Amino acid sequence: MQAANGQSAGQRTDGKGKGGSGSGAFLCKLGLLGALTGLALPVLTPWWLGFDVFSQFTIHFIILAVACALGLFTRQGIRLALPVAIAGVLALSFWAYTHRVDGFANRTDDGRIRVMSFNTWARNKDLKAIAAEVRRQKPDIVGMMEFVPPKQKLLNELKDELPNVGHCMDLPHCYLAFFSRWPIEKISGKSLWEGPPYLHAVVRTPQGRVHVFVVHTLRFPWLGSQMKQVRALARLIKRVKGPKIVMGDFNSTPFSSMLLTFERGTRLPLRTYVPSWPAWAGPLPQLAIDHILASPVFRTVSGPYIGDNAGSDHYPVILELKMKDAGAKDAALR
Repeated sequence: MQAANGQSAGQRTDGKGKGGSGSGAFLCKLGLLGALTGLALPVLTPWWLGFDVFSQFTIHFIILAVACALGLFTRQGIRLALPVAIAGVLALSFWAYTHRVDGFANRTDDGRIRVMSFNTWARNKDLKAIAAEVRRQKPDIVGMMEFVPPKQKLLNELKDELPNVGHCMDLPHCYLAFFSRWPIEKISGKSLWEGPPYLHAVVRTPQGRVHVFVVHTLRFPWLGSQMKQVRALARLIKRVKGPKIVMGDFNSTPFSSMLLTFERGTRLPLRTYVPSWPAWAGPLPQLAIDHILASPVFRTVSGPYIGDNAGSDHYPVILELKMKDAGAKDAALR
């Protein structure tokens, strides 16, 4: 009787110790089910756009699924799954920081175009930090989002480095600015239409004329309106002839149907994939929602990178483009 009780007690202790049964196993199963559900639901986006929000966290669901599967497989349960999940999230931020650039020593001078897209955050009042970050990266063209009226001082602050500028603050709900090292042939903006607020600049680069768009779309929970904006903007940009660069805050990751719809609609390849938000959580960016797209006539020669947030809740994204061949340059010069 004593031996039987001892064996029973040992079995209970062993079961609890492995963590593969009881509450630990249940939590792992629940986490695995939730992760797999989160990965599967975006497939249903054509029937209900609300499912697209799950696609924004595709990498996080993969991390959770792997962590919970390991917990179940090793019978360590939540004791293993939780630290693995945390390590995965931290690894994602570390991976983003491997793309961080401290700045460039020189401006481009060999046909490259250094592009910088930066949501400066409406609440960010540190104009000196923003200007310092732009000077550090030495971009040829810069698009800024959430460029509210107090930031107009940057137009003069950066005039030595980027003398050609434009903005759309005279339009309702249009807080965008564009800075260029090279002459701007013309620039226009639009807001309160079917698409998002945007700036369209025609820049005379040394390689020829390039159309540059700066945009800022809506975000969750206004998914229906965001999709309408994305489709309308894609139709507009597709009609524009010549080399094109589009940059801005799309509030969508590369896994989102929003960004995929825009990429397919414009036929402009996406050039960015590095997490750029949030910056307020310290060095832990998790979502790639700031992007640069460019015509196929361009190739990416450097980047994408992220810079310093300079007081914003976003990190700027930076890359360098170059036209592939002389034929493309000739077309741009016409």
